[in-house]
Amino acid sequence: MFTAEASQITEQPVADGRSHAVDASSLAYLRVDRSGLIRDWNPAAERLFGWRRDDVLGRRLADTIIPPALRAAHNAGFARRLVTGERPGPGHRFEMPAVHRDGSELSISMTMDALGDEGFCAFISDQTEWHEARQELQRSNQLITAILQHTTAMISAKDLDGRYLFVNGEYERVFQVTAADMVGRGEQDVLPAAVAAHSRAHDVQVVESGAARTVLEELPFGDDIRQYVVTRVPLTDPDGSVYGVCTIAIDDTARRRSEAALGASEERFRNTVHNAPGMLYQFRVEPDGRAGFSFVSDACRELYGVDPEQITTSQADILDFIVEEDRESFLTSVRESASTLQPWEWQGGIVRRDGLRRWLYGTARPHREPGGATVWDGMLLDRTREHTARCDLEDLARRLATLSFTATGDRDPVAELVDPADHDELARAWAAARAGAPADTELTAAGPDGGRLLVRLRPRVEGGRTLVDGACFHLGGRP
Repeated sequence: MFTAEASQITEQPVADGRSHAVDASSLAYLRVDRSGLIRDWNPAAERLFGWRRDDVLGRRLADTIIPPALRAAHNAGFARRLVTGERPGPGHRFEMPAVHRDGSELSISMTMDALGDEGFCAFISDQTEWHEARQELQRSNQLITAILQHTTAMISAKDLDGRYLFVNGEYERVFQVTAADMVGRGEQDVLPAAVAAHSRAHDVQVVESGAARTVLEELPFGDDIRQYVVTRVPLTDPDGSVYGVCTIAIDDTARRRSEAALGASEERFRNTVHNAPGMLYQFRVEPDGRAGFSFVSDACRELYGVDPEQITTSQADILDFIVEEDRESFLTSVRESASTLQPWEWQGGIVRRDGLRRWLYGTARPHREPGGATVWDGMLLDRTREHTARCDLEDLARRLATLSFTATGDRDPVAELVDPADHDELARAWAAARAGAPADTELTAAGPDGGRLLVRLRPRVEGGRTLVDGACFHLGGRP
């Protein structure tokens, strides 16, 4: 009697203590019988899987926490253990996927123990966040590895003694080595001694300063010298101490050579433009009516006596240089070219700020930009000498002419000197001159003596009227 009572007094507190420990544990606890039905389920299991204890007791474990796709395999394994008597060893631990009551997936770590004929019990911890973190770390490592191995930059890491810890795929390709062979070796094994020493000096500077450094370095490859932009970054431990140097070298040879070639090309273009025998320019008229030169070459100094900047910044208006009698023809020619987008052509006189008079010939091709602006790319040439020579020749011709005149309106001063049979030809010459084109024609002289006459007609505009300067030359007797 005493022994039985003593046994009841000592066993009940032990059982109650174990139950209290299971309920207080932060680990989920469950117990299943040999039929796979849940017989125990602590509060931590409720929090982990979302099922209340009263809802799962007597429910099949497979239908409660095993993902649907894995339930058949779970049931088969459970049955095999019952048939073969296979039991997990004490504290058998494994990881497996699980499912929450709301359908979300979990990753759990389960420690299982056999309870003899009573079934099995298990303590479970949630490894979902750890598993996701591990997957994210793996993805990050794969991404970093992919970048390191497929970038066109040479990337390497060395310890404080200059021995390689790592080289990437581009380094292997450029120097025809393998990463495994380079570990523990130094730059002197792949580079000339002088170049390796120069590189090592940069490594030491980065280690001593603890700061990244970017420099331009030249590396010899046979007869070729290639230029690399090299960035060195100190590698540090968590406590901040430097344990090595990471080097990133980008081949900049092609860009620098292209840049040099482009610079040389631009220099040739500038020389061509500024040494051309006339002023090259670009003139713009915006949709809102604003107009101006976006570019003029250096020849503007010779033509107008002003600097290019004075014209492009509107400090000097080219229209102000044009002589009064030629200004309207200039404006008319610009308006017509802008309207029709036909090539622009004009000639006329200007007076420079220093008082020198010039005769210019201008030509340009217009085009319309998508925004509506009209742009002319063209050239102005100094034709002063030619114009002066032509004027002198015209003056000489008038002096030598049998008859010289200036005609207005429809009056024809030479009609009476021309044989009536050639009046139609004379009329065509006058029509061309009144239309603004010079005309020369050889006609038969009137009268019994006959002979040949050369009639020259030169139109000009003065005061808004078209005048025709003419001359008539006697070429000799009748042929």
